Amino acid sequence: MKATHPWQSISNRLTERCVINPIWSSILLMKISNRIQLSVPEISLIASSILARKPCNFLVFGMGNDSLFWKFLNRGGQTLFLEDNPHWYQRISQKHPHLNAHLVQYNTKRSQWKDLLSKPADLGFPLPQEVEEIPWDVILVDAPNGWRNDQPGRMKSIYHASKLIRPGGDVFVHDCNRTIERIYSSTFLGNENLVASIGRLRMFCIG
Repeated sequence: MKATHPWQSISNRLTERCVINPIWSSILLMKISNRIQLSVPEISLIASSILARKPCNFLVFGMGNDSLFWKFLNRGGQTLFLEDNPHWYQRISQKHPHLNAHLVQYNTKRSQWKDLLSKPADLGFPLPQEVEEIPWDVILVDAPNGWRNDQPGRMKSIYHASKLIRPGGDVFVHDCNRTIERIYSSTFLGNENLVASIGRLRMFCIG
């Protein structure tokens, strides 16, 4: 059996402690120990939505150092991750093999965003059957990468979030300081549904 690195054990304990008592100080320690990019206020906002519905159906576009925390926080519910980067998918899946995750492909380039905005029919892409069948209470869009024109961009993930969320559900879109995330979330999730904006994160309550 592969030995657990001492630092990983500490990170896991801090994650569990944060799940039990998700106040700002515990979130901060958990964030630092796991090297999570989301800010403390952003994590807190998403966590409050999950806890209000727990156990719930939580869909995350992207896998990262925060994945274990979301899984633990929604204990008893369905938490599923969609990742397009094979290297990152393998890395996180090997580190946390109990996570429910699927590898997906977007087949887009960020440079196509203007053209695709006027062609929503082209924003569809095959999803695992269980993703299509589950009514999602909370969705977090934090992938795929979208800071260069040769990367997929988040056009399709934002579009699908608008289709997969159940009425009354919450959709969170990260990196809304960027043009594409901001325009696509406004277009497909609706500015009238925007209920909070903290840092780079926007929260939409749909329907």
